[in-house]
Amino acid sequence: MTRLPGLFNVLPALPTLLAHLAGVVVAIVLLVRQRERSLPPILAVVGFGLLFVIDLANFARGPLINLISQRTAAGVRAGVTGVGCCCSIVDVAATVCLIIALTQALSTPKSEGAAL
Repeated sequence: MTRLPGLFNVLPALPTLLAHLAGVVVAIVLLVRQRERSLPPILAVVGFGLLFVIDLANFARGPLINLISQRTAAGVRAGVTGVGCCCSIVDVAATVCLIIALTQALSTPKSEGAAL
């Protein structure tokens, strides 16, 4: 079995990375366009920002695990588990931020005569 170049290892993650980047951009646009600051756009920026950072960190996960495995033979399992656990906790935090933002945005009544 041959090893693929680095670019081919990155290609499957690009759609997710671009979707999270688009979410950050849209959330920032919504935040800037509001007259008064409210919580849902801020939470959306935080949620999509965390997901985008996790996507970028996933590109470095392989080299990080290789570095840990070269330094200590016993710490390989702990290193792999630690990186995965940290990313999972941040994923859950980002998802909770997005759920709260969506719930609050849908539950707040719109003022009459507001422009769409």
